[in-house]
Parts: sequence; structure tokens; C-alpha cells
Amino acid sequence: MTINAESTRAHALRAWRFTRRTGIQEAVVVVIAFLVYFFIRGAVVDRAGEALSNGLDLVALERAMGIYWEIQWQSWIIDEYWAVRFMNWVYFWGHMPLVIVLAVFLWVWHRSTYGLMRTAFLASGAIGVIIYALYPVAPPRLVPFAGYIDTMAVLDRVGYQAQEAQAFVNPYAAVPSLHFGWSMLLGGAIAWVGRRRLWVVALGVLWPVLMLFSIVMTANHFIIDAAFGAIVSLAGLAIAEGMRRARPGALRLLRTALPGSIPELPGGRRAPVPSPSRRAPPAAR
Repeated sequence: MTINAESTRAHALRAWRFTRRTGIQEAVVVVIAFLVYFFIRGAVVDRAGEALSNGLDLVALERAMGIYWEIQWQSWIIDEYWAVRFMNWVYFWGHMPLVIVLAVFLWVWHRSTYGLMRTAFLASGAIGVIIYALYPVAPPRLVPFAGYIDTMAVLDRVGYQAQEAQAFVNPYAAVPSLHFGWSMLLGGAIAWVGRRRLWVVALGVLWPVLMLFSIVMTANHFIIDAAFGAIVSLAGLAIAEGMRRARPGALRLLRTALPGSIPELPGGRRAPVPSPSRRAPPAAR
């Protein structure tokens, strides 16, 4: 019975390491995150009146703060076809597609940074969907008679609001702007892993600035949405760093509570376990 239990535990540990090494565990986490998002979206998507009212409140707040610059920013590019197309391109391809590409890159070459960023994205995303549920907000492009032009709808068939993607999009998830917040995390990760190259650091710093102009000039977010997105994403990063610092202590507590568990050695190797059939050597006299 003991041999069977130890064999089962060994097989379970090998399966756990295999799924972790091949990224299966990461795929499971992503699927669960999407399921949670769909649930929140279903609870929020029909609250158009509330979302519009909250959007108008943000316009009033920005006017009071003297930062209601969205119409002016969009006017800088609206008569330049290629400028509009470029900002549309940044808004669409610089969000989820870039997140996926950078995640694969970090997973392969910078595993420690990947773990920190993965947790930061998940934590900030969890905070975000809670806010979406409690405070739906219409983006500028859906505010009537405000003078905004939905550049994605006018010039690009491919976009988050395209008919083929509508089942995956919450149109009233303007606050916080994780488009901007996650671009900050992406830029920070790029600057950190490439800190020995000045041009890579510059790219990491400039990327969120470009995304800020993109989300505003395409009429998908207010400026204040970006500020809330930055706060939420930095909170997610703080949570991720706190969890990383707490992990060694948590593992020690786990091994104390489960003394039969097999500890991990540096490099992912497993500590040797004496065979039950092998007698211990006699103590030295």
C-alpha cells in the first residue's frame, strides 16, 4: 500500500512538472480568466444607459480638471489617412497580439520576469473586471453628439468592435483602460530585460506614450481612463511582487505542514529520497 502511494505521488509530481514545463498550466489559467471575463461581460453589456451616464460624468470631471483634450487630440490626425491607420494599428495590434508575443518571448528567455508579469496581468485584470461590473462606462466613440469619430469603424474592418469579435468584447469597459495600463507593464518588461541596450529601454518607455495617444485619438478611451488603467496595473504589479516575495515563506510553511513532500533544489532538481529498501549506514562510533 505504501509503495502504491509513493508511486502515485511520484507520477503526480512528474505530471505536474510536465504540465508546468510545457505551458499547459499557463493555458489553463488563461482559459479560466476568459471564462471569468465572459461572465462579467454578460452582467454589464446591457447597461447602456448607466454606462453613458457615467461617461458623461467623466467628461464633466475632465472639464473641471482642465484635461478635456480628446477632441483636440483626434483633430491632429483625423485629416491624415495614414496617421489614422497607424493609430488604429497601434490600438489593435499593440494590445492582445503584443501581449501574446511578449509572453512567449519572456516564457522562453526570461522565465522569472514572465512569472512576475503574468501575475501582474492576472491581478490587474481581476481588479479591472470588478470595476467594469460596478462602474460601466461608455467610451468617447459611443457618446452621442460629442463630435468623436470612431476611426476603427470608419477605416478598419479588423478591430475589437468588428462583428466577428463582438462576442468577446465589452463595449462599456472603458474604465480602467487596460489598453494603456497593460502597455505600461509591457513597456516596463521590455525595458527591464533589455536594460543593457539604451534603444530597448527607450522603446519600453515610449511604447505606453504611443498607446496613450492611440486610445484617445481613436476615440476608444478618455484620458482619465488611462490614469485609472495605470493605477490598476501598478496595483497588479505590486500584488505580483508581494506574492513573489512571500513565496519562499509559503513554501517553508507547506513543507512544515507536509513533511513528506519532496523539496525542490536550485535548478528545478528534486532532492534525493532514501529508498525504503536500503538500510541506513551504521552511525560512526
